[in-house]
Amino acid sequence: MSEAGQRVVILGGGVIGSSIAYHITLLNKDPNLKVTVVEQTAIGCAASGKAGGFLSYDWCDKGPLQDLARKSFKLHAELAKTLNGKKRYDYRVVDTLEVTASTKAVSVKPPPTDWLKPGVITKYKSIGTTQTTAQLHPYKFTKTLIEEAESRGAEVRIASAQGLEFDKYKASGVRLSTNETIPADIIIIAMGPWSGEALSWLAKKSGRAFQLPNVSGQRAHSIVVRPTVEISAHVCFVTLNLGRRFSQPEIYPRPNGEVYVSGECDESPLPATANDYVPNPTAIKNLKNNINTLSPDILGNATVLREQCCYMPISDDDKPLIGKVPWLDGVYLATGHSVWGILNSSGTGRVIAEMVLEGQ
Repeated sequence: MSEAGQRVVILGGGVIGSSIAYHITLLNKDPNLKVTVVEQTAIGCAASGKAGGFLSYDWCDKGPLQDLARKSFKLHAELAKTLNGKKRYDYRVVDTLEVTASTKAVSVKPPPTDWLKPGVITKYKSIGTTQTTAQLHPYKFTKTLIEEAESRGAEVRIASAQGLEFDKYKASGVRLSTNETIPADIIIIAMGPWSGEALSWLAKKSGRAFQLPNVSGQRAHSIVVRPTVEISAHVCFVTLNLGRRFSQPEIYPRPNGEVYVSGECDESPLPATANDYVPNPTAIKNLKNNINTLSPDILGNATVLREQCCYMPISDDDKPLIGKVPWLDGVYLATGHSVWGILNSSGTGRVIAEMVLEGQ
């Protein structure tokens, strides 16, 4: 630690970077520590602002994410109490349903909610209760975390990181698109789908390739609609048989009266910035057709507020990269969270903060 205190630079102002900033400033005991978040476009502008915000306690069980996901779910509940999440970012517990529907249904069941259409539901079951599933508004949540971090002295810089500086194998700075270099003792890479480029900055100086999975982006589409009637707090994961093809829309009613509908993932080159995101018109059309089939009178007639896409950060081995880069001093990774970024943001922020401040 320098006499002026540690200088921590977090690359990425999405939900992961914002959670790290929140937890570092929360747990920090050094009055001279300086935290800077470098974000190239705007806080929460990419997947963190366009996600569904679904939280599950046990859906990652029996896999490598089980402990992180369970801890994160509990942390979200604690944060909602601490930060007034119900008001500030629409946190609430929900019931969650798995629904099977078909336009050619032979045996039908009454829909589990009054906003789904009778005559197309073939089966459904509960896959989450108010004890095990919850939701939040991811953009509002990300902004809340940053606001709290800023209230404790963190700084946000809007600029693009162009590379890292090292003193031998120790982090010493971050080069910015503004032709500046920010001094840094600790660098945390939380750049979502753009982390793949940053990983190339970490190659061992011996010339050997770095032994880390690459991180890239997968495009997911969504629409946000506002129906004229209140929608019950049931999150629905739907398998819809359309005759010639199947679709799997996910429907997330929100307490502010909006309904978020997602699905239609595809492979498309990652744009340079979140400002360059362009959804596939066919994917958006399919999502609209889905809700018109499932709920023609309510969701199908709702006002469309947003048509959008985002790129989820996917690692080569489908597991997030969380922790210290083994061969570099002061460089940490927190990226590649795939579909579970919002859920695991709380646990990731906490463990990275503990690693940086407490060494484990």
